[in-house]
Amino acid sequence: MSEHFIITLRVLDRSYRLKIHRRDEKKYRDAAVAIEKKTNQYRNYFAESESKSLLERDYLTMTTIQALSDTAELEANNKLFEDKVKSLIDELDTYLKDSK
Repeated sequence: MSEHFIITLRVLDRSYRLKIHRRDEKKYRDAAVAIEKKTNQYRNYFAESESKSLLERDYLTMTTIQALSDTAELEANNKLFEDKVKSLIDELDTYLKDSK
């Protein structure tokens, strides 16, 4: 069985065929659902005030900006965590060397 296969994702009334790893299928399908959900939230938020001047790509752009902003925050938090773990490992190594 091939590691890759083609799936079709439907996002904002368009279909996208992607060749992906089988193990990643759920991640891609969940991402498509999340994009739909978030763009609908933006569409509803701007429904009365600016909806006539906004296009589908504007909602998608807002969704992309938010997703990448969230990703950057997670990466920064991950870096802090990694640095703390490295510091604790170094401290533990020093303690173990000194206790011999």
